[in-house]
Parts: sequence; C-alpha cells; structure tokens
Amino acid sequence: MDPSVAEDSASQVTQGLNTQVTGTSPVTFVTSSGNVTTPYDQSATSVVAYTRDSTTGAFTAYPGSGAADGSISVPNVPSGRIYLKVGSRYLVSTGRTFDLGSTEWGRDGSFASLSTPVTVSASGLSAWQSGDYLDMYSLNPGAFGYLYGNEAGFPLAGATSFSALNFDYANMLNPLLLDSSLGDVFSLAQMRLQSSPNGVPYRSMHKVLSANLTQTEGQSASVSGTFTQPAATGTFAVDWRRSAFDALRAQVNPSAVSTYNEIWMSARPAAVGQALASISGPPLLVKLNPDALKTDIVTGNMAYNNPLPATWQKVALAAAGFTKTYSLGTATPVTMSVDIRVDQEASAFSSAPVEPLIGPVQAPLVNTRGAFQNLTGVGTDASLRWSKPLIGTATNYVVNIYRLSTSNGATVATRVTSLHTDLQSVYLPPGVLQAGQTYFAEIQSWYQPGSDLATSPFKRALPRARASVLTGMFSP
Repeated sequence: MDPSVAEDSASQVTQGLNTQVTGTSPVTFVTSSGNVTTPYDQSATSVVAYTRDSTTGAFTAYPGSGAADGSISVPNVPSGRIYLKVGSRYLVSTGRTFDLGSTEWGRDGSFASLSTPVTVSASGLSAWQSGDYLDMYSLNPGAFGYLYGNEAGFPLAGATSFSALNFDYANMLNPLLLDSSLGDVFSLAQMRLQSSPNGVPYRSMHKVLSANLTQTEGQSASVSGTFTQPAATGTFAVDWRRSAFDALRAQVNPSAVSTYNEIWMSARPAAVGQALASISGPPLLVKLNPDALKTDIVTGNMAYNNPLPATWQKVALAAAGFTKTYSLGTATPVTMSVDIRVDQEASAFSSAPVEPLIGPVQAPLVNTRGAFQNLTGVGTDASLRWSKPLIGTATNYVVNIYRLSTSNGATVATRVTSLHTDLQSVYLPPGVLQAGQTYFAEIQSWYQPGSDLATSPFKRALPRARASVLTGMFSP
C-alpha cells in the first residue's frame, strides 16, 4: 500500500478534546458597477459533523445548524478529522473553520425558467460564413449563451443582416432576466471563422451588437441594432500539446473515449478568478477547436477584436474531454462526460507549451479491489483509495458518487454526494450507499495552490487544473 494511504487511514482517529465547528457563507456578485457581497441563507441546510473511529469503522454524528446570515455551527465535536456534511456535500478535514462562500459573475436576480423568447433584427454583419456563430452575453448579470444555427431566422451564408432571429432566452446559460434600469445591456457578437498565419482555423470576436433590453419571464421581447467592430484589437498564440492530454485517456478509465479538445480565451474582472465556474467563458475573444485530431498545434498569432474593458484580466482554458458509458441490464447506456483541464492567465498559455498541470489519480481502489472493474459486495461502508497522479502535485481531491437507475428503458446517473479531501482516501459515511443499488465514482485530482477545497469548497484561484478518473460500477 502507498505509505500516504496508510497514514490517511490512521488520521481518521478522533481525540478527546471537544471543539466547535463553524462556517460562513458570503456570496460575492461581481457586476459591471462593482462587487456586492451578501450571505447565503443556510437556515434550511442540513449540517452534521461526523467522526470515524479507525478501529471499529463506526461513524458518530454530531448535529449542527445553519442560519439565515450564512453561518453554520456544530458544537462539541471531538478533535481530529471530521466529515462535515453541508447539504449533500462532505468536507473531510481536520479544520474547524470553513468558508462556504463563493464568487459569482453577475448581479443577483431572477432566472428565466419559463420560455422567454427574444427576437433580434440587425444589420452590419460582415458577410456571414459557414462556421461563424453568434455569442449572446450580458456582462452585468453574467448571462451568456451560443446560437449555432438551429434558431429561426439565423443568418444564411453571405448575409450582412437578418430579421426576426428568434431564440429562447431560458435556454441560455445563467439566464438571469435582463433589466436595463439596473445597467444590463444585451449583446450579440459575431464569432468569425478565421485562419492563423500557420493555417490553423479558429473563431474570434469580430463584431458586436449592443442594445437595451428589459425582460419579463414568459413574455416575448424584441431587439434591433447594428453590428459594429470594436476599436481595440489583440492577438493570442499557443503551442498546444494536445497529444499530452490525449495520452492520459487510459488513466481516466481503460475504456474511456476521447471526445473533444479546445482552448478558450476571454477577459474577466480580476475577482472572477475566484468564481466557481470556469474562469474562461463567454464572451469569448478566441475559440480554438480546429479538428478532431489529437496532434500538437503551434497556432501563430490569432487576431481578435475586443469590446471588453481594457483593465480586465485575460484568461484561458484548455480542456480535453473523455466519456465512458454505464448501463443497467438491457437499459440504454448513459454517457458520463469528464475532462482534463487547465485554467491560467492567457499570458501563461502564450509563454509556455499548453499541457496538463495535473494528471488523473493512479490505481483507484474500492476497499482493496481495483476500481476499474465492476464490483459487488463492497458493503455500505466502502472506502475509495488511490495513489498520487504521475503528473503534477495535487492540492486536493474531490470524489463524486453517482447512483445508477433506469427510467423509460434508459440508464440514468444521479449524483448522490461529493466528498472534498486533501487525503488519498475517503470512507463513505452512513446513507451514501444503499443496499440493492449500483454506483460509480468520479475521482478528481485538483491543482490549485493557495486554496483548500476541503475547507473552502467553492473558492477558486489561478492557476488551477483538474483531471478525472471514472471507476467501474460497484454495489453493496
């Protein structure tokens, strides 16, 4: 056994001194007009601290509570490592003070959950090309989405204008209802297919339409305007070692399939570097996913136009996707998608080869058996163990447990819990696994210096990277 795993097991022993576990939950909304911090209401959240006796394997529960001001508290908890359960998530740590806060791009507000159509008429496009697409965004609420051509009224090849382009705003990502009185601006960008000096195809920010828009959930709204070219420009170049990402496929799972690889580059307020979501996302300045190959690419300078504030931090994401299927009996399989990704400042992508900063964990086990095989009889008190990644140094690990079921002849995967730890093993607390059910796990290795996911689960920092392993199926 890896010596560090043996140490992990021993560290679960509790000591005699009683302590209090506390936490706070400030949520910072990063908006165009400034940052606003409010507490997340924890009054309805289940809070329990568990200790585990390493001799008997028994867990002992210490009930706690959450409050409307975002605080949590669990009194009289013995010292030593605990499994702090907040909602459905476990934080495995010797710490007694937890930061449950997060950073979100965009103001607080109401989301469109009902169909909320938007119709756009516009002129000023550069002659539309096959391969162009539209990037919808609104900076103040942090709303964004993509229009690829399935929408009614989408521009045809050669078009420089369109009328009655119609899409459902509720289908966008983070569809916070727009309100121009709060400073929200609706923007639609033409992402143009171009070729770098080295002949690499990419898409970049080209022209932008911006207009005021106030929405009411469930009601249609119309926008009209002209696409114009931003005055600010820039270039971005990468030496992308796609083969280094693809070489890790079998470590994700021996039957994993490589699916995609891409690089995004964008600009963000500096505070968004701590946000839970990927740091690089719409509105994109450059999107690079030229083909389905896994060969290395040196792009040369990729030009873009930049409508975003000059003071914003330019950031980039590189990701390689992998899938594995799971099925119960004769039910249609469900496909689980994971990735190996790197988030850094864009300058880091341009100054050194883009390759994984952290690799998948090695030799995953359920109890003492290899986790890549399908297993039965693991017990409801199973443990998961692993060895360190071969690439990079993991700062934390996150284990996601999924339960498999069937619905209408199809296999369905439902996440049961997540466990955050700095160890190379976790024991599954009571109630996570149920007799007669089938599960699998995703084990993520994280590299994120300066931020501990076991005590601050929703905090992020740059640089950061992660890699996933998918186990086989297992049942108690």
